[in-house]
Amino acid sequence: MLNNFCKTFPKSGFALPALILFSLFAISLNASAVCQPGPTDPSVTVCTPAQNLIVPNPTHVQASTTDSQHKVTAVQIYVDNVLTTKVNANTIDTYINLAVGNHLVTVQAWDDSGATFKKNVNVSMSPPCKLSAVNQSITICTPSGGIKVSSPVHLVAGTTDSSPVQTIQILENGASIYQTKSQTLDVYLTNLAAGTHNLTITAQDQNGVSFSKPLSLRVVSTSGMTKLKHIIFYVQENRSFDNYFGVLGRYRASKNLPSAIDGLPLGATLYNTQGKAVHPFHFQTVCHENLSPYWNESHRDWNGGKMDGFMKTSTSVPSSIDPTGTRAMGYYDETDLPYYYELATQFATSDRFFSPVMTNTNANRMYLFAGTSFGHIFPDTPPKGGWLQPTIFDKLDAANVPWRYYYQDNGSYLPQWSTYQRDATKMYPISSWYKDVQNEASLPWVIFIERAGPSGLDEHPGNNIQLGEANTKKIIDGLMNSPSWASSVFILSYDEAGGLYDHVLPASAVPPDTIPPMLKAGDQPGDFAHIGFRIPIVVVSPWVRPNFVSHTWRDLTSILRLIEVRFNVPALTARDAAADNMLEFFDFSTPHWLTPPPLPVQPANGVCDFNKEKAPGF
Repeated sequence: MLNNFCKTFPKSGFALPALILFSLFAISLNASAVCQPGPTDPSVTVCTPAQNLIVPNPTHVQASTTDSQHKVTAVQIYVDNVLTTKVNANTIDTYINLAVGNHLVTVQAWDDSGATFKKNVNVSMSPPCKLSAVNQSITICTPSGGIKVSSPVHLVAGTTDSSPVQTIQILENGASIYQTKSQTLDVYLTNLAAGTHNLTITAQDQNGVSFSKPLSLRVVSTSGMTKLKHIIFYVQENRSFDNYFGVLGRYRASKNLPSAIDGLPLGATLYNTQGKAVHPFHFQTVCHENLSPYWNESHRDWNGGKMDGFMKTSTSVPSSIDPTGTRAMGYYDETDLPYYYELATQFATSDRFFSPVMTNTNANRMYLFAGTSFGHIFPDTPPKGGWLQPTIFDKLDAANVPWRYYYQDNGSYLPQWSTYQRDATKMYPISSWYKDVQNEASLPWVIFIERAGPSGLDEHPGNNIQLGEANTKKIIDGLMNSPSWASSVFILSYDEAGGLYDHVLPASAVPPDTIPPMLKAGDQPGDFAHIGFRIPIVVVSPWVRPNFVSHTWRDLTSILRLIEVRFNVPALTARDAAADNMLEFFDFSTPHWLTPPPLPVQPANGVCDFNKEKAPGF
């Protein structure tokens, strides 16, 4: 069974339920079998999920109807008596998001006489790891026993029992500190003081049988994060995780390092506009034509959770070379990106990092600065005077936190905001970066480095990725070879996936505000309660856990949250307030890389030829 992950956001109290709903680690790309209608007339037949099943998130719902006297005109899905999905058809085949825990899923049909009939299914949403096959056992997904963790402690667990589990509770020294009526557990424990804690997770099923599992943790103080005096973030353009780091696990395995990364399934099958099967393939060129990651195309890529539209939507950017869009399935490896592969291996990365919204660059960069796109889903022109929405830079100013914005060419984004005239004094050319890092005492605490789009160094489709990577190496080398290195973290990521294939399904998240998407007639329906597609991230610092791979779900607003937590700055919106603070990446007990590890020279002489962008056989 494939599994999901749920993220929680602390409100108040001792332990807190999940608010952010996340998705499958992997998803089958084969078409679903037809759901055959049942003999009862009228009736709804739910083929999946089965009754009393532990399900992944999002959950596949497939149902058909029987009504010999009338025409079925609509099928609806209710979760816990709340309408979530409706289709104007007599069958339904879709995916729904569920929080960890027990749920009532109702599939209801309407016919043209106005009559309704329905089928109820009770399910329990599963935790994000494979459960033990042993009957009456508990699997603790996170954290691992014996490791160091910081408060709040995120605890996720599931149960295996031939009888339905009724309750799970957490005990410390025999006293209950949390209890839930569920088969699964996903909480933040907010009041565990620094020190060793011996916990017991206990479940009880409907027959009154109890079974337990111990968990020993060492909680460390977060005061160590003051060792990060400088947070530097650099966000490039339009790459999916599978496109760049899809085979990173294979590379790590070749170095005898843990290779548990949810990478690219090389046997995945998608179909192009001609109905021909295409599998992931290694690009033979370090540049390829653009694809479209706009709102409508991204939602068609997603396709209700099927994740099968990438090649079909890529044809919205016409190409005489690759007219059926096979380039959406191409990927790179360590022979193309040796510096990035070694950087991500020696330092830290994540296979669960996403763009904030399922659309193109502009809205995602709004989230990066403001924690919201305040309704915008297309690259809209700012009003006279610029966007009024507060940004992280406004919050830093209010808190007297020094910051700086380095630009590489004339492609800066900050001038689109209303505070630009005030902030212009904090904008410096990239040439100043190499001088400024040599004086740690005067280096600002928060630094954003703008990508070099007009110069073609942003790694955007159409540009040479090796030239962009070599430029990134130069910027990071400037930090590593300076006194500022010992007290800094450099975060490299990408604004969105660019229409390139990724197999991990986007899922639900906390909406940043109450502003709906500015949809026009004919636009794909959607909301801001979902994250975008998966993107690469590398966290580089002497203080990161070496060779670390995170599996915690985050989007770009987690960078904002790290800044907010480190410098005591209030959140911008509900989205960044709910975001994980990224402290999992660090070990402040000792710096592992005061002397940076040797890293390869990044070549910039790879073949750059659009004519080589197609999948083999096309």
